[in-house]
Amino acid sequence: MSESGERSHGYTPRDYDEDSAADEAYQTCVSYAVEHTPIRREDTVVDVGTGTGIVAFELAPNCERVLGRDVNDEWLRYARQKATERGVENVSFGHGSFREPNVDEAVDVVVASYALYMAYDEGGEEELRAAIEGISSLNPRHLVVADKMFFGPAEPRGDYERLPQMGTVANLLADAGFTLTDVEIVSGSVGVLVASRTTG
Repeated sequence: MSESGERSHGYTPRDYDEDSAADEAYQTCVSYAVEHTPIRREDTVVDVGTGTGIVAFELAPNCERVLGRDVNDEWLRYARQKATERGVENVSFGHGSFREPNVDEAVDVVVASYALYMAYDEGGEEELRAAIEGISSLNPRHLVVADKMFFGPAEPRGDYERLPQMGTVANLLADAGFTLTDVEIVSGSVGVLVASRTTG
């Protein structure tokens, strides 16, 4: 993705889709997340920070339904348009955030891709904690985070974003009642965490 473009005026959902398609790390991250998200045919999956619905559409063939949630109405309209054009009927898109996902039904799996890091960028560890607590309040069996985070020493990122350490994300998931069951490192700052609800 073009992070500098993402923050410039006039960056459209279509631009995001084009950048995503050309971003090898993003494509690898999404592919791994879709392949390793532990979902069943009868499951309801929530894709928080759905953006243009890229991950939601990839997950749709594997489950009963996907609920995409985002705070950007323009991008939600674009995602709905894509669903209509593709004839995908088991995906719906609505307004919702990490803190307030806006989901009133039982949820089996929550996926957050390339969005959760923004909570850390905006408010550090406390905002990231609030975001994880918000989505964990949906009480899913599994939570999958496919995102930007440091898997080694922090790298200079300029002034445009701050990323959490993978250990910080893992600890906050544990505090919210989840145990890591799988980790896939795509690069030093991109990867996938699969976590399951701690039982007993």
